[in-house]
Amino acid sequence: MAAKKVAVLVGTKKGAYIFRAGGGRKRWTAEGPLFPGEPVHHMAFDPRDGESMFAACNLTWGGPKIRVSRDQGKTWKVVSNPAFAKGRVATYHTWVEGEQMPKQVTRELVFERTWHIEPGHSSQPKVMWAGIEPAALFRSDDRGETWSEVASLTDHPTHDQWNPGAGGLILHSIAIDAADAKKMQVGISAVGVFESADGGRTWATRNKGLANPMDPQKEPEVGFCVHHLVAHPTTPGVRFQQNHFGVYWLNDGEAGWHETSAGLPEASLQFDKYSFGFASAIHPRDPKTAYVIPLEGQTRIAPDPGIAVYATTDAGRSWKRHARGLPKGARSEVLREGMAVDRLDPAGIYFGTEGGEVWGSADEGRTWALVAQYLPPVMSVSAATI
Repeated sequence: MAAKKVAVLVGTKKGAYIFRAGGGRKRWTAEGPLFPGEPVHHMAFDPRDGESMFAACNLTWGGPKIRVSRDQGKTWKVVSNPAFAKGRVATYHTWVEGEQMPKQVTRELVFERTWHIEPGHSSQPKVMWAGIEPAALFRSDDRGETWSEVASLTDHPTHDQWNPGAGGLILHSIAIDAADAKKMQVGISAVGVFESADGGRTWATRNKGLANPMDPQKEPEVGFCVHHLVAHPTTPGVRFQQNHFGVYWLNDGEAGWHETSAGLPEASLQFDKYSFGFASAIHPRDPKTAYVIPLEGQTRIAPDPGIAVYATTDAGRSWKRHARGLPKGARSEVLREGMAVDRLDPAGIYFGTEGGEVWGSADEGRTWALVAQYLPPVMSVSAATI
């Protein structure tokens, strides 16, 4: 394992960067900016072929583009964007200029941005998934060259109740089960988690146990603000999420999520105190180890005494703060796609800040070192083990 190399793929508000290092992860070489000036919401690596990389570029002037590299980032090409069928109409809530609250509208669905790109199951080497705005799931059966809508999700009976989060109505998380290619979950802000057990033909809400203090209903079906949802890559059924109202765990066979926030900093929110943040990651081998970066609920910056990664090794029963090597007192912000882990042993952890810094740990969070600085604000960090 030590002979492997790592590439950290960084999407920023003005282009993308790739940082490469050997298994020791001490010396990094930099490539970029790629796609200068373009907001890159997410970058992804396909471990199934060991070559493909993807970039979700969302430039307003000239339009969004998905770019693909088939040679580990040396060259890139533009592929087809996800696109709804012409005349496809749906009812949902969205932010409307001049309105203080989201307004229900019925309008034609038009692709706006790509938020997340996810390789499919290892048994389906050509399948890719994409989450977009307005919230919808798209599937590719040709390694990301073309995309088709998973209409069964858009047509879910709750769709007219879907409300946007502050960042819009977006499908930002795609969690593929480690054992079953047909079993998957998606996270939508601020709607909740949906689960399919048949490859996307049918969907059911999977929000039991999640907090929603803003909704007067005792057990609403939707209206849950998932910030980032991940699946364990080797252990079936394990899911972990950072929510607007705490962090939650779901194990195989469990009926609902259970909150595992005790021991994390509490953020003062409008309704109560909850553990707040956006980024979350799970260990590549240990299904009980995960990581979050807590933020203050109102300001969206790190709480005193500064930026830190919190780790659990017992499925959220306890948390430990890791900040050795990080700048003391730094009130940094990390966005939902801003943290990732590699697959080396020990695992590397990486995160990027809105201040343009990328930090890395080669010892599972115990110590930290600067990978890059003076970048544009970081929107996403992904790790490729090559």
